[in-house]
Amino acid sequence: MTAIGTRNDVVGMKNVAQDSTVAADSPAGQSYSDRSGPSRPSPPRFGLRLVAMPALPPTEPEAAVLTKLEVPEDKRFCWKCSRPVGRRDDRGPGATRGACAHCLTLFNFRPALREGDVVAEQYEIRGCLAFGGIGWVFLARDRHVGGRWVVLKGLRNPRDIEAHVAALAERQFLSEVIHPAIVKIFNFVTHRATDGASAGYIVMEYIGGRSLGEMLEQQAPEPLPVAQAITYVLEILPALDYLHSLGLAYNDLKPDNVMVSQDEVKLVDLGAVAALRSGGSLYGTPRYQAPEVARTGPTVASDIYTVGRTLAALTLTGGAESSTAEDEPILHRYPAFAKLLRRATDPDPDRRFPSASAMYRQLGGVLRMVLAQDTGLDHRQVSTTFGVPRTDFGVDVLPLVATVDGCPPDPAELAAALPIPMIDPEDPSFEFLSAHLHAAPRHGLEALRISRTALRAGMIELPASFALESALIETRARLDLGDVRAAGEVLDRLRAEHPAEWRIDWFDAIGALMTGRLEHAYARFDAAAAMVPGELAPPLALAATAELLVRASTDSLRRERWSGLATRQYRTVWQTDRSVVTAAFGLARQQLGGGEYAAAIDTLRQVHAAARNYDIACMTLSRLLVSRATAELTQDRLDEAAHRLQELPVERRVLELRSVVLERALRWLCAGGRPGAPSDRILGHPYTERGLRKGLESALRAVAHATPERLARFALVDRANAVRPRSWI
Repeated sequence: MTAIGTRNDVVGMKNVAQDSTVAADSPAGQSYSDRSGPSRPSPPRFGLRLVAMPALPPTEPEAAVLTKLEVPEDKRFCWKCSRPVGRRDDRGPGATRGACAHCLTLFNFRPALREGDVVAEQYEIRGCLAFGGIGWVFLARDRHVGGRWVVLKGLRNPRDIEAHVAALAERQFLSEVIHPAIVKIFNFVTHRATDGASAGYIVMEYIGGRSLGEMLEQQAPEPLPVAQAITYVLEILPALDYLHSLGLAYNDLKPDNVMVSQDEVKLVDLGAVAALRSGGSLYGTPRYQAPEVARTGPTVASDIYTVGRTLAALTLTGGAESSTAEDEPILHRYPAFAKLLRRATDPDPDRRFPSASAMYRQLGGVLRMVLAQDTGLDHRQVSTTFGVPRTDFGVDVLPLVATVDGCPPDPAELAAALPIPMIDPEDPSFEFLSAHLHAAPRHGLEALRISRTALRAGMIELPASFALESALIETRARLDLGDVRAAGEVLDRLRAEHPAEWRIDWFDAIGALMTGRLEHAYARFDAAAAMVPGELAPPLALAATAELLVRASTDSLRRERWSGLATRQYRTVWQTDRSVVTAAFGLARQQLGGGEYAAAIDTLRQVHAAARNYDIACMTLSRLLVSRATAELTQDRLDEAAHRLQELPVERRVLELRSVVLERALRWLCAGGRPGAPSDRILGHPYTERGLRKGLESALRAVAHATPERLARFALVDRANAVRPRSWI
């Protein structure tokens, strides 16, 4: 750790277990001890139980003991003036003990305890595990509690008053902190060394395993896989949220301070923990600290910044400094992950995630998108940020046309269909306003007027967030009533008061759709997507808006650009959640528009039988399978199209498509097509000219019977008469 303005570098607590190599199917023992148990049938699963992580084999704690007990020369600084000390010069290696040449302060970079020492007549030292920014870490046996393994953390330089204060603070905070993802404190003891100096030691649980910093070093120069890194961070975000609930900031999150054992992930080294908004000497790591922390003190936003930097250090080739780099290939491969890093490390603290729990929810969504892209399997989730889409769009007319190309959603239809942002359940106004949120627009506006009147009269007391939340509910109601101008006036006022509120952008985009300002709508949806990168509603809105812009553009380059954006966003939604059939239709439209006929068919094949609009997907797929030129038809395609229709309830559209399939089968046969076997049948009719003609005649008469328009019915009967097989009877 580094105190701002007093130290130039940092060495985090590093467990240097030399034998802890990754083994996918190794036993998973206990966190503390040399005990071993039966191997598990599968590796532990972290990160919302979505990711099977590489299991760490159990290791003897003493195998982690350091053999070289001194601080590397490049990490040696005077604890008082921060000048380099103990460095190599013309006379040879630097001294581990001595006095600073600048301020004459004594320094000592060797541990005060040795193997065999007994601290407080209870803890038998077995070696040194690591050195931290302000203290040594020793492995010991607790003689009073069954010889369990423990860790003693002391000061590197007992004369450092600031370090003493930080150690005292760590003892105080640790004694109050109880969380499964935070290292436990057992005791605090003092020990008098041979030179007569008395030093204090924090006694903590021993955590077997490796730090993320170690794992990163072992994998160098390659970073960790994104899904794996996200999984580890998901495990420690609840611990940060817990600290924040106690009014504390962790301050020094980085890979070296996250330990991964056989079945748990824990925060260690709480020496930098401080009260939120506190001043004084703050400890942390320069590459990870938020830029404003020296001015504001530790805050929730500054901790969120360190989470973003830690994720960047774990996943990007440029490390922690590359969280916003445009040339990082990982950021191009996973756009949602890129958005999350940019928000977490935004220079403006007000634009970062408002809490660790909010970041946890978004990071979980990003993990699902990453896994969907990596595995090809969908990973759907229930959003706590958006409601469900109010209706589907872009699917109802597809089976009535020859292809799905050319059927984008109508802007007004899209505006009415997109999901609406919900009130945060953690918001103090949630319980009072939830009823207003689901009321009919006019009733909701009237209820809000009454509540505001009562509030101004002092009849009720509501939290400060009521003003924002009620204004957003009013905006939604006015948009539902078609009063875009009044909604815009409310949004303009809110934007001046809450510049970082992404829901303002969302409702602004809805209003822009309703008035045909498509590019403005896309820009506002994009701004909202940057703030909630783990949600699927923004990519869906962006895809549909981009598709509208394709149809509205006359310039070929602009059309190509918008089409590419629509394709990418539709694919993101469909890959992640196969229940959003709207995205499947949208993706298929874009693929057909780009000439990817086979890809469009494969997309519609992925629609599950339990999904909404499955029937329409089957009808569309059937039409696509037989819509190519006769020379490109095959019996397999004809049979698949027929099979899709046979499993659907009989209605006019299904009858129409049956006639289309039989007509295409007849053309294929007459053009030289040959069935695989004489007994093959399609829609119950044999693959012969006479059989297909009889089937087509019957299908056309069935369509005519279901057709209410008189002239259309007559035309269908004429077609049936024309196609029926000749008879000599």
